[in-house]
Amino acid sequence: MSGSDVGKPRRLASRRRARWLVLALVFSGGLVWTGWVWWTGRRSAQARAEIESAIVAGRYAIACRNLEKLLSWRADPTGELAFLLGSCELARGRSDAAGAAWARVVPGSAFSEQALQGRLRLFHDRGQFAAAEQFIHDAAEDPRHDRSAVRVLLVPMFRQLGRIEEAERLIEDRWEHWNALGEGALEPAIRLVLLHIELTRKAIPVETLRAALQQLAGLAPGDDRVWLGQANLAIRTGDYDAAGRWLDACLKHRPRDVPVWRARLSWAMATGRRDVVQQALTHLPAAEWKPAQLLRLQAWLSFQRGDVATERRELERLLAADPADPKALDRLIHLAEKDGQPARAAALHRKKAEIERLQARYATLYARNQPIRDAVEMAHLAEQLGRVFEARGFLTVAISEDPRREDLRHDLGRLTPRPTTVAERGQTLAEVLQGTNSGSHFGEVRSPVADH
Repeated sequence: MSGSDVGKPRRLASRRRARWLVLALVFSGGLVWTGWVWWTGRRSAQARAEIESAIVAGRYAIACRNLEKLLSWRADPTGELAFLLGSCELARGRSDAAGAAWARVVPGSAFSEQALQGRLRLFHDRGQFAAAEQFIHDAAEDPRHDRSAVRVLLVPMFRQLGRIEEAERLIEDRWEHWNALGEGALEPAIRLVLLHIELTRKAIPVETLRAALQQLAGLAPGDDRVWLGQANLAIRTGDYDAAGRWLDACLKHRPRDVPVWRARLSWAMATGRRDVVQQALTHLPAAEWKPAQLLRLQAWLSFQRGDVATERRELERLLAADPADPKALDRLIHLAEKDGQPARAAALHRKKAEIERLQARYATLYARNQPIRDAVEMAHLAEQLGRVFEARGFLTVAISEDPRREDLRHDLGRLTPRPTTVAERGQTLAEVLQGTNSGSHFGEVRSPVADH
């Protein structure tokens, strides 16, 4: 037997021993890893139980200490631990520490929206509305966040500041996002539609709002967003001198700010300041305006020029887009009576009475708070009142409950927004209205209700 033949069994035995050694190491490593996972899981469960016990007992300092320890050795991918830490710090009265904890929640994680809400609350409680708005705008630009979910957090603050149209737009954007995902009939989307109704049907009482704004102004005297809220409240109550002063202060701080110029436009229209209206139009993007709002502006400008024929035409078109506009109805009734058209005036009076009846029924159903059961009726009422977004919301719910209703599907398709030529991207209201006067397509814009 040769030397090479003698060495073969030895080499084979050596390879077998090496393989078994590797397998033994892998196996033992698996046991070690399994043991580590089991031990850390048990340790984590014990820590969480101790934290929960401390919170239930109101021992928030101990809960914070234990949460910090847990966060020091355990990852927090959902943000739950950091969010809970911030909540406990807030319960201790340590708002700065709460904000720092919530800032540790990773954007886009399961608890990031709650953390944003918590930080927004801190800004609110300090009267720092300008900083709060900027904080949300910055967060919305982070691609890890759901943009519409972040921006809709501003709705309560905008409502308090009298920025109702902006709040409505945020709600509509959020609902459209859910609806595109096939979730327009789920409970969160339904709550949004109800909130949309509440913005206009249940305005915050004047005295409540005044007291809140005064308190906020005391907390942050230099906050120009609180100034804007005071200006909008003054416009609402007819204190136009005070509104003008607040708006002047806002414009000095933000000369090109769209929300301020929107309020400035409202003030100028209420006080008959056509020069200020024209100035405001150069600062306002037309893309943010709905057809009814543009028609309302057109009618006002026609009135200021003394062009009754054009004013009447614009008011008629406005009622097609917004049948429940009380000022438009009253003005058309006045014009009909002035022109010796009693039949026309009587018809408009009947229309006004019918609108009031529909509004009363809509309010009753809203107060009943059975949006699924009442979805079909509320959808039809909303359409007749020109509340197209709400009509679409309730139709979506009704179809979800009864998918066989082809009539409802037809109605929903008819009310679905269609592209219009109201404005090109970047156009101001001044540019659109100038184009209107030279024969642009703005005059052809129609509301879905008007097509019914």
